[in-house]
Amino acid sequence: MRGQKTARDEENAYGIQGTRVPGYVLSGSGAYRSLVLTGLEARESALQEPRLRLLLAGRSGTGKSATGNSILGQKRFISRLGATSVTRTCATGSCRWAKWDVEIIDTPDLFSSEVSQTDPDCTERSRCYLLSAPGPHALLLVTQLGRFTAQDQQAWRGVKALFGDGIVTRTIVVFTREEDLAGGSLQHYVRDTENRALRELVAECGDRFCAFDNRATGGKREAQVMALMGLVEELVRHHGGAPYTNDLYSLAQALEGADPEKRLRRVAERVACAQRRRERWPLTWLWRWPKARGAWRKLGVCTLVGALVLLCVLYRHRPEALQASHCCGLSR
Repeated sequence: MRGQKTARDEENAYGIQGTRVPGYVLSGSGAYRSLVLTGLEARESALQEPRLRLLLAGRSGTGKSATGNSILGQKRFISRLGATSVTRTCATGSCRWAKWDVEIIDTPDLFSSEVSQTDPDCTERSRCYLLSAPGPHALLLVTQLGRFTAQDQQAWRGVKALFGDGIVTRTIVVFTREEDLAGGSLQHYVRDTENRALRELVAECGDRFCAFDNRATGGKREAQVMALMGLVEELVRHHGGAPYTNDLYSLAQALEGADPEKRLRRVAERVACAQRRRERWPLTWLWRWPKARGAWRKLGVCTLVGALVLLCVLYRHRPEALQASHCCGLSR
């Protein structure tokens, strides 16, 4: 590996108008209004070629938007160097790949520990659900090569908190800055990394991973997309073509055709309710600590809490024991 670089959202090699790539038919559909289909549009959609929904996730600055642009072959999502998150709202873009109509959903900072401040009313998280309904076929967890940090781990926990643990079976780890391998093997990098948390993540996701150089063009870019889509198609076959779903996606589907604002509000209420339940769960705050260095810390704290509870129980019964002993002494 070459010298480590600071995390950043990478600029894509494509201009504003993008580049037409053979075999691709490009279009953009970022507006929320596109979520509500009329009955006629829904029937027409059912007659079209199969559709794949790919959801981009991960911490800010890893190159999610640039990766989406690389897959699409055009600059659909805003992607540039910045000290803070560039993406502010969920957006979609689509293209044609082989027999598939591929839809990419880009996300802002929905998975960090700051999400309660960045999305206090759960509007953006509910928008993410609606844009990806009836559910993603694959979730692309984007992380920067050589920079898997505590913030990445927090983002991964945030992904599972928002979509449920079942999303693990639909997740592909996408490493950006593939050029930093300098011709080396990605498989060897993952296998030999000293970052235990990264090895655990890849294993948890079924060893599904690939790498992107988001400045690549031409044949190299196409090869990257082909490698990713091969993993996606394998997931689709394994799950019988069905997208990932949960109770919130079911609600989004049940509300299809309703007023867009009402639909957004209802899903946001459910997201907020689920968040409150997680926060009320006993000792939930312990499991928010960074996992890489926090396993022993959690164990120590849990042991300490257990010891304190035991001492409290013993202290409560101590006066009764002393009184019983005193009575026995008097009886003698």
